[in-house]
Amino acid sequence: MRIRTPSERDVDINITPIIDMVFLLLIFFLVATKFADIERDVRIRPPSTRHAKPVTAIPDELVVNVEKDGTILVGGQERSRDDLSRLLGMAAARNEQQAVVIRGDQAAVLQYAVDVLDLCEKHGISRTYLTTSPAVP
Repeated sequence: MRIRTPSERDVDINITPIIDMVFLLLIFFLVATKFADIERDVRIRPPSTRHAKPVTAIPDELVVNVEKDGTILVGGQERSRDDLSRLLGMAAARNEQQAVVIRGDQAAVLQYAVDVLDLCEKHGISRTYLTTSPAVP
């Protein structure tokens, strides 16, 4: 009978713990990730244009959604014009480079979005963006 020496043994690598660790990390990052589009209200349909570019995430941006009837939503909460003015004032005082993204519904009167732009100008916020969506051919 032949006796095996340690160098002749079959070496098996158990990858089960590695797979478990990868799945745990995947779950952790999915749960811990802040989704950038959380403030983008899907009920708002921006007007379309042929030259629309995707809005890149701007650090510390404030997203203001304007619905068809002129209702202003910030962070999913309805705000009055005075509340929005106070909020913009605090944001401008906190950050000189504050950016405001205005998402107006395509069926809304343009004046509602212009009112938000006026409030931004009143508080010295120059980085304002009015979003559009690509035109469907």
